[in-house]
Parts: sequence; C-alpha cells; structure tokens
Amino acid sequence: MKQIYECYIQTLSPLHIGCDEVYEPMGFVVKEAGKELISFDPVSFIGRLNTSEKQRFSAICTKGTVESLLEIYKFLKGRPAAGKRVQLCDGFVNHYNKTLAISSIDKRKVQQELGKFVISRTSFLSGDGRPYIPGSSVKGSLRTAYLNHMAENKPMPTPGGKFGANDLEKKLLNYSDLAADPFRLVKVSDFMPVGNIVKRIIYAIDVKKSTGTEAKGPFQILETILPGAVFRGSIFVEEPLSPRAVRETIQLKALLLSSRIFYAKEYDREKMELQTAGAKIPNNFFNEGSIPIRIGRHSGAESVTIGGHRKIKILAGSKSQAIEMDHATTFWLTSETARPHHIGGCKPFGWGEITELTPLKAQEFEDTEKARNSESEALEPGVSELSHMATPGANLPGIGLRFETGKQPELEIWEKACITYAPNTKIVTAKSEGKTAITLDISLVPEAFVNKLIVKKKAITASVKAELIGGREYLLIEISG
Repeated sequence: MKQIYECYIQTLSPLHIGCDEVYEPMGFVVKEAGKELISFDPVSFIGRLNTSEKQRFSAICTKGTVESLLEIYKFLKGRPAAGKRVQLCDGFVNHYNKTLAISSIDKRKVQQELGKFVISRTSFLSGDGRPYIPGSSVKGSLRTAYLNHMAENKPMPTPGGKFGANDLEKKLLNYSDLAADPFRLVKVSDFMPVGNIVKRIIYAIDVKKSTGTEAKGPFQILETILPGAVFRGSIFVEEPLSPRAVRETIQLKALLLSSRIFYAKEYDREKMELQTAGAKIPNNFFNEGSIPIRIGRHSGAESVTIGGHRKIKILAGSKSQAIEMDHATTFWLTSETARPHHIGGCKPFGWGEITELTPLKAQEFEDTEKARNSESEALEPGVSELSHMATPGANLPGIGLRFETGKQPELEIWEKACITYAPNTKIVTAKSEGKTAITLDISLVPEAFVNKLIVKKKAITASVKAELIGGREYLLIEISG
C-alpha cells in the first residue's frame, strides 16, 4: 500500500537552489533608491527606446566582447523598466557602482571584476517566475538523513577506492544495483510556492569555523528565498512490485523520523560552531512537531555526508594540498557585503522544516493563492503579468509566447544573411543589406549549425525570417538552411 504524507516546507534561513541560470546583463536594471533589481524582458525594453537609443544599444550588444558587458551595464544604469523585483542586500549597490566605474580600457580588470559580478538565480517556475523547491532536492536531503540513521545501526568499515561512497550506500541500504535501491520507491513531488515569495540577492562568504575570519573561498552573489516562505508538496513511498525486488523497504514514518533526528543534531552542532565563530543563531529554531530539513547550496559538508564515514577534502598548507578530514573547517554564510568586518549578522544557508498539511492549512493556502491570482489579474483584466510587460506582437525570447494585437506582423525573408553568436551576451545576430535582427533564443539555431555557430563561435550564412518591431529594429524569429 502506498504511504502518503501531504506536507509543506517553511524556510527558516536563506535558501538558494541552483538552476544554472544567472541574471543576464541585458535583462535587468538596478534601482538604487529602493535597493531592488528589476528583471525585464529585453525585447519589451528595446521597444520602449527611441531610434537613436536602439541603434546605440544594438551596436553595443553585437560587439560580443567582455568589455561590451560593462557597456551594457552602463547603458542600462538608471533607466526605468517594468518587470519582476528582487530585494538587494546593503552592499550590492556599492559593488554595482564600483564595477561600473572601471575603465573599459583596462581589459584585464574588467574581466576579473565581471567574473565576480555574476548573480546566480534560485530555481524558479517558468510560468510566473516564482521560486519552487525541486522534489529531487528534498529527496536528497531525506536520503542523507536516512543513510545516517542506518550508519548508526550498522557499524562497518568505510569502503575505500574511487567508488567508496557508492559502495557505502549500497551496503547500508542492502542493494547491489540501482533497480534494487529502496529509494527508487520514494517519490517526492516538487514543492510549489504558496502566495508571493520574497527573494533577496545576498553574498555568500566562506568563513573559518575556528576564528570567524575570511577563508580562501571567493564570495558568491546568490539570489535567495527569505525565511518564512512556504512551499506545498507531498512525499510518498510505494510498495515494491515483488518482495524480492527490494530487500529492505523504507517505511515513511522511519524516513521522517530519521530526518527529525539527524538534522536536529546537525543544527545543534552548527549552532555551537557559529557561536564559536561569532555569529548568532536562535535556540528555538524549529516549531514543535515539525521535521527539520536542510536543502540547497551551502548546506554544509556535514549535512550532506554520512557520520562515521566522512572524507571531507580540506586545503591545507601554503601549497594548498588537499587532505581528508571527518569535518569541515569552514562554512558558507549569508552576508550583506562581500567583505564583512564581522560575522555577527551572518546566517547559515538552507534550513527549513516540514510540517504535515492539515485540511485547515490546505484551505488557508488555497485562499492565499486565490488572493495572489486576483492581485495579478488586477494589473490589467484578462492579461497576464508577462503580457502586461510585453511589447504588443513581440516574441518573448526563450518563452515562445506571442501577444497578438490584431495587426499582422511585418515579416521579411533575408536570403544569405550573415549570422553570428556572442557568448558573453548570448545574442544571435543576423545581418543582411544593412539590416540587423537579434534574438536571445538560441533554440532557433538549427541543429546542423549549432557546432559551428554556438560551439566554435564562427559566423554562418543562412536564410532567416525577421519581424519588424519598430523603426528599423528587427526580431530574429526563424533560421533555415
């Protein structure tokens, strides 16, 4: 019989779940007064520029050099834009202004500083842009806790070799191949946002546990979900089709209990380490009856490994040679600045708690979602937030939606157009007879051209279809051989 646990996760500390997405330079502006980043649709933004501004912006974007990224930032600085807003930490605006003050002549410094000025996004829904928690992240955390529970009850030597970690898991869970892994029967849904989720861009800093001073790791700029956010989902465990398929099945109650025990213990350990380093962390962190969990980036080496079998690589000595230890000597903390003077206000990443979803809470969440949807519709009746932002008739790169105006688009076919790709700005540009069309949607590039154009970054010649979106500005909408 299938065991089901309807529940929700509430974040207790800043959370970042990587998705290999960043805020592209030509897709956001910084509102300094309100300390906000405003993410917008580039095509919609271009449509609001006058002719001379469009020509200037297009010229910058088609350069495709590292220095041109700095020019894009400078062009966008202070310009009004409509889009989704993200809070900025105190030190970001100063960092932003210092970066823009760099002379484009000093190419080496431009490259170094722009390499640090990368804003990683947290996982988000393609439809409305709200963050969510992938089920794989939750399942991975539950698996770690359960493996630690098994390790305490099954003392054994730590397997060595390249695949030692996999061998250890197989022995603890009593399986020999993936088909017999009991966690194959554990299913975790994606945890979907309830209401509006507040995001904040902060710095992640690497700190020595012993002294609270800066370690060797460079800072990172991460978009995070703030504490108090709620995500709804479910965890369930299936029965094996045959008793022989899985030797040791997992019981849902034991799975949840192992998470409660393991992460509560990890929290107590980390609390002591944070206090030693000089950071503050509350005692009554988890609500009574909830199940602690830790998810996302920078969750701490101890929280993602198995106690008694840890082999955490530590860089030691002047030559930074790696040694293995059973504990980490640093941890990553949130910070308002890239170089804080002290870590008193810094917080750990990734803490949350799982709570059973009662009928009363389920109704409360449904009401919250209805209220949010009503607010979104109030922007403009019958029009979504994305269409509200979009230029009528324009394509949204990478989304594949159109918003019709009743007017037929002005399409042109350009034979033998010269097509180039700028990896820094991720813009595909087509030129023909003095006309230029651009797109951010690299999926338009036919598979036959991907290796030469995208991988080798060489120009190609092909027939294209372009749509006039204003003045002499064109949107690239199709590439054919």
